[in-house]
Amino acid sequence: MESTMNIESIKKELLVEASQATAFKVFTEKMDLWWPRTHHIGKSPMTEMALEPMLNGRWYSKHEDGSKADAGYVMKWLPHDLLILAWQINGDFQYDPDLITEVEVHFIAEGPKTTKVKFEHKNLNRLGGGKAIESMDKGWGDILELYRKSV
Repeated sequence: MESTMNIESIKKELLVEASQATAFKVFTEKMDLWWPRTHHIGKSPMTEMALEPMLNGRWYSKHEDGSKADAGYVMKWLPHDLLILAWQINGDFQYDPDLITEVEVHFIAEGPKTTKVKFEHKNLNRLGGGKAIESMDKGWGDILELYRKSV
C-alpha cells in the first residue's frame, strides 16, 4: 500500500511600500540585497545570491571558495506580475536536478506605491519529508520579512 504525504503549501502574504515594478525588481534582480547569508546549501560561506532575470534563468548562490550552488531556475517570468521559480533543493537541503517544487510569487498593485506580494511554495510533498519541511514555513517568513524591509 502506497502512502502519500499531504503537505500544505507554505503561503505568505505581505504588503510592501513600493510600486509593483519596484517590488518585482527588488525580489528578482536585487535578491542579493535581502537574502540571508545563512540560508544556502553551499560548502563554504555564501557571498552572493543570484537570480538570472529571465525565463530559464539560473537561481544559485556564490561562495567564498569560488563555488556556486544551484537552488533552481526561473519557470515563469512575467514582469511585474508573476514569478515562478523551480526549487530544486530536497528535504535534506541538497540540490536535486530531478526534483521540482514551485515557488510562486504574485505582485499585485494596491496603489501607486503599495504592492501586495502573494507567496506560495507548492508541491512540498515531493520533498519526501526530511528536516526541511518543519523549518521552511518559519524560514520563508523570515526571508520575506527581510525582503519587505529592503523594498
